[in-house]
Parts: sequence; C-alpha cells; structure tokens
Amino acid sequence: MIEYEDAADGGICIKYFRWTSEETVTIPDQIDGKPVTDIAARAFKYCYADTVVLPATVKHIGDSAFEGCAYLRAAIIPDQCETIGASAFAGCKRLENVMIPASVCDIGKLAFDGTPFYENQQDDFVILGDGILYAYNGSESALTIPENVKIIGAYSCSGHAAMKSVTIPAGVQSIRDCAFDGCTALAEIHAPDYIADVSATAFENTRWIEAGKDEFLTLGKMLIRYRGEENVVDVPDGIRVIGESAFEGSNAVTTVHLPQTVEEIRRSAFANCPSLQVAEFGDGLKSIGESAFEGCNTLNYLRLGHALQSVGDHAFAGCPALTEVYLPDTLEKIGDKAFGYSYDESKGYLKLKNELVLYSNTEAAMLYAEAEEITRQPLPDNENTEPAPDVTAPTGGKAAVGKVRGKGWIAATGIGGVLVLAGGIWYAFRKRRESY
Repeated sequence: MIEYEDAADGGICIKYFRWTSEETVTIPDQIDGKPVTDIAARAFKYCYADTVVLPATVKHIGDSAFEGCAYLRAAIIPDQCETIGASAFAGCKRLENVMIPASVCDIGKLAFDGTPFYENQQDDFVILGDGILYAYNGSESALTIPENVKIIGAYSCSGHAAMKSVTIPAGVQSIRDCAFDGCTALAEIHAPDYIADVSATAFENTRWIEAGKDEFLTLGKMLIRYRGEENVVDVPDGIRVIGESAFEGSNAVTTVHLPQTVEEIRRSAFANCPSLQVAEFGDGLKSIGESAFEGCNTLNYLRLGHALQSVGDHAFAGCPALTEVYLPDTLEKIGDKAFGYSYDESKGYLKLKNELVLYSNTEAAMLYAEAEEITRQPLPDNENTEPAPDVTAPTGGKAAVGKVRGKGWIAATGIGGVLVLAGGIWYAFRKRRESY
C-alpha cells in the first residue's frame, strides 16, 4: 500500500510504503495524472519487499528513504534524479552496486555509509554524481582537490589530523557542513576568490579557524568569520561576500560598514547580533540571504544601496526596531517573512505589531506589502543624506535605541532509479563521520 501527497514541484511524492506481502513493489511513473518525482524521507524504511522499482521520473530521494534495508544489493538511480538525501542508503549492508547518473548534483551526508559500495572504494577520492566529493580516504598532508570536483561534501575530508594544507580548484561551487572538521593541523587553505556556498562549519576544529589572530578571516574574497571585538566594524575593501554566519552572535558590534565591493550577504551572516543598530552597505550589494539579520532586535538604521535585487526568507525577521525600510528600484524579490515578523520558539513566526512602512516602487514590494498587510509608500524622489543616528553601547542584547529623526536613503527606524532489494531492516552502525 502506497501513501502519497502532492510534491512541491507539482508532481507526486511517495510519502510512505506500507508493506503487506509483496515480493516486488513497482512505483508507477504517474499517480492521479501527475508524475512521481519524490521519494520522501524514510518512505521505504521497514519495507520487506524483494524488489522496489522506481520510475524514471523520480528526481529526489529523501533522507533515510532506504536506510537499513539489509538485503538491498543494487541501486540504479533514475537518470533524471537530482538529489539523494542524507543517510538515504545508509546501513544497507549488502549494497555493492550503485549507479549514480551525472544528473545527481547533491548527495547528503552519510548517504552510503555502512554499505559495501562505499567501504570497498579503492580510490583516495570517492567522487559521485556530478562532481560530488563524497569522501577522501587518502593521507596527504598537502591535499589538492581534483579539478572535476564541484561539491566538497559534508564530512568528506573530516578527521584527517595530518592534513596541513588544502588547495581548492576554481570549479568548486560548494563546501558543505563539516567538510574539513577535525583536520586539526590544517593551517593553509588556497581557494579561488569566489565559491557560491561555503558552510559556516566547513572548517570547524582546524588550526586555520582556531589559531588565527586576524579580525577578518577570509577565503579568497569571502569573509568567513569576524573575530574582533570592535563596536564599529569597517569591512575591508575588496571583500565580495559576507559568508554564512560570519558575524552571527557578535555581541560587541553596534555599527557595520560594508565597502562598495560587497555583492552578497549570505545566510545568517549577521543573525542574532544583539547590539547591532546601524548597517550601511555600498552600491555593489545585490543579494541579502536567508535570515541574514534575523534576531537583530536593536537594528534601527539601514542603507541598502542602489543595486539590491533580492532579500531572502526571514532576512529581517525579529527586528522590531525597523519601522521604515527603503528599497531601491532594482529590487526583484522579497522572500517569505523577510520583514515584519518575530520568531517564537513555541509558536514559530508571528507578525510584529510595529508600524512598519516599506518605501518602494517595485512590484516585489507591492506584492509583499499587500500579502502581509504592511503599509507601502512610493520611494521618495530625492535621496536624503542624513547621517546614521548615534548608537548606544552594547549591552549583550538589551541595547536601548531611540527613533531616528528624518529619513536616510535606506533608513530603517523605530524602537528597539530502479532499486532491487530484499526484505529486512537493519540499523547500521555509523562510522567516524557520523559524529556531528
């Protein structure tokens, strides 16, 4: 018996398979006239069928979808499949043959751990799908990532205590969670100027992270972490990206100035900075990522520049001191709950009761304001050059702020495949990479 639901892309997601006595389970390529595109997390756990056949339409295999199926011997991932979730085949202790097409562009952590397929790999670099470095099993002290790698996977190079340096080629697009975690001697990283996605935990527990003394820890032209204690922070000229969680939780910062060279602020970059009150950005800024300033409860003044194109989900949630936000004509997208919300651990996101006004002429702002019942006004013709307000001393989350008088240009003011498997379920032990 198959339970299913609508998938986000308009297809069908196989939510759960309730095994009765079938030896072979064949998932149809269509249900209710819609293509089957997703296999949900844990969908086939506890399935005792001999064979499961997935249609060519499947694009996503969820976390732990086939985890612990002890008699699974071969897996042919459909040619259209794009993602394989974390622990998707973990603990399949007889899984020896896996065919992963080049269409697969993302494989989650531990997806094949506890399988002969992974344990019998002979190469130092285990590269799967479309250039995904799943694991490094070598012992080089000076590691050079192969040129065909696009993604350095989660935990893929972790725990190599002898590794002292790593060279990352220009083709790498993403470095995932804890990729080099525990490489305690890693002190030198040679990287291209720009990598589209670098996890905040990619280099945890390395000498590079822990022994450095510079305030600004950079990778290429990306600011990975701010380690200073200054109240007023001027990010160095030349930085293009403020990385994920770079300033997150910084108690001392009250004011931050970004240079004209910064084009992107990534996820949670300034989240939960309790004393941050003033943020001034240059005209190069194009995107603000998800939750970038979430939880900055004293932030009351912004200059967003003239090139901003997108504001991510929850970017300014939990910023009750923002009552006026000026958005330039270049804006194309405002994410879900980006403005006008707070977050409660027990209740989730809640609308703020402050008097937020969005000043913008853009369709994106019009649609957002209408949907969220927020006041929108036209963007003023003349830019106001009134300076940022005075800030109060950091107080560890209790900084008091006063409403800014007048309007700055961008001022924001206010108060504070085919699968062959034989039945049986087995919980596999996890290898060293499982500790996270």
